[in-house]
Amino acid sequence: QYHIPNHDQNGQKQAQVVVVMVPLPAQGHLNQLLQLSRLISAYDIPIHYVGTTTHNRQAKLRVHGWNPLAVANIHFHEFPTPYFLSPPPNPNASSSFPSHLQPSFDASLHLRGPIAALLRALSPTSRRVIAIHDSLMSSVVQDVASIPNAESYTFHSVSAFAIFLYLWENMGRPFKIEAEIPKNLQSIEGCFTSEFTKFINS
Repeated sequence: QYHIPNHDQNGQKQAQVVVVMVPLPAQGHLNQLLQLSRLISAYDIPIHYVGTTTHNRQAKLRVHGWNPLAVANIHFHEFPTPYFLSPPPNPNASSSFPSHLQPSFDASLHLRGPIAALLRALSPTSRRVIAIHDSLMSSVVQDVASIPNAESYTFHSVSAFAIFLYLWENMGRPFKIEAEIPKNLQSIEGCFTSEFTKFINS
């Protein structure tokens, strides 16, 4: 059961639009979608920010300059995930990628069911349900497709240049570009661990 603000269970007017925010459980990703939540909520649009208890608390405590709990339109939903190990960072790792966070990434895949239930609860009480999800959380919001008045949008937490370079490399560099790409840029393969690549493809 979810308490859904602005509902029409008693014949009241439906909310025009509600937004469900689905961040990747890593600080840089959590914070960006929380900041976006603040911007959207300023237009009197209800925001439902979803995650685990640990990661929602982290996002709220680490934000600067404003108090998320003081914004009436932002509602936090904390869903359980299976227990996972939380090892410390390895200072001697061959890659700078934060591989110690991988267990929490894997556990976040279990959010699909609770998020689908939230979307279905919001659907009859809103004209449109918008899911804005981190680009790495697509599999968690795939049930949007089964809800007639719901749609999803991908949020990329990296720069437009990084997205372009990733797609260009994956397409086999199909065309030349006018700007010179520095030759010392790390390859895409060198940026991620094999475990994280598997997570991306899940």
